[in-house]
Amino acid sequence: MTVIMGYLHGRQNWKIKQIPGEKLTHINYAFAKIEGLNLVDKGAHFKQIATIKQHFPNLKVNISIGGWGAEGFSDAVLNADSRNKFATNIINFIQQYGIDGVDFDWEYPGSALGGIKSRTQDAENFYAFLKVLREKLASCSDEYEISAAIAGDPSLLTSLINGEKLSIAEYLDYLNVMTYDLRGSWTNITGHQTNLFPYDAIEGELSINTTVKYLIAKQVPTDKIVIGSAAYSRDWREVDQQAPSPVGALAKEKGTQTTPYQKISQLIAQKPQCYFWDEKANAPYYFDEQVFRSFDDEKSMESKVKYVQQQRLGGLMLWELSLDPQNQLISAATNALDK
Repeated sequence: MTVIMGYLHGRQNWKIKQIPGEKLTHINYAFAKIEGLNLVDKGAHFKQIATIKQHFPNLKVNISIGGWGAEGFSDAVLNADSRNKFATNIINFIQQYGIDGVDFDWEYPGSALGGIKSRTQDAENFYAFLKVLREKLASCSDEYEISAAIAGDPSLLTSLINGEKLSIAEYLDYLNVMTYDLRGSWTNITGHQTNLFPYDAIEGELSINTTVKYLIAKQVPTDKIVIGSAAYSRDWREVDQQAPSPVGALAKEKGTQTTPYQKISQLIAQKPQCYFWDEKANAPYYFDEQVFRSFDDEKSMESKVKYVQQQRLGGLMLWELSLDPQNQLISAATNALDK
């Protein structure tokens, strides 16, 4: 089975009829937050989980814990007692809402990059916690799943490496690799944010293929690797029009702004001449009025599905479903599976 997974943000505006449940294998519902050793619903959105399960009983629905800048992980996995209690509370949550598992979006173990508390032993403690959680879940049912969203940049994965192995993979069903925002808010040089392959404009730039090869070298089973795709663009404004190419050009602003794919598809329909395809990167971009936008579209989703099949990977995931309410991207992915 090829995984087609969508993250769904509870705080975004969406209606159940917009969810392409029949085209997905998994939804990761984002986010639960950690307070103490408990999962909390800050916006009273968890009732939506039951609605999703009622409409799509065959769909795997998992709760995603954390997100960028989310606190609580380091303390929750700190010692044997906290790990045991945190695992028990997660299982209680899963059973309370009748869902299929849990996804951890800790950005990142052992790193304070997101402004969160971190410790040098975070990765070791996370591994120990996952072992406890897997054992506890197995005593309830073999059907429960555990996944983790991990960085798309290999330099942010080094704390998880034990010897020559990415150790947490042992207890995970899937590693959802955040291979988007590979270029973005930290630079004013334009580039692709979710490209399949490296490209000429920027030497040594990140790509999905580079990260996948890194994970395989670190002994991650290929069928556990789920590559990421983006239902939004990264935008650079006031781009130098004298540059040889808009890819790798200097902009006055960093790539901090984003645009939902729903809007991107409208822009392309209005000005198709401003849409371009980078054959080497296997990635589209849109350049108009000194604004450079990097994103996924139907063509790149099809390329990614073919790549998943060729490399025998676990599948493909999308952040985030409500940004593409017409489901053009997920539809392209599932159609590619049928070819």
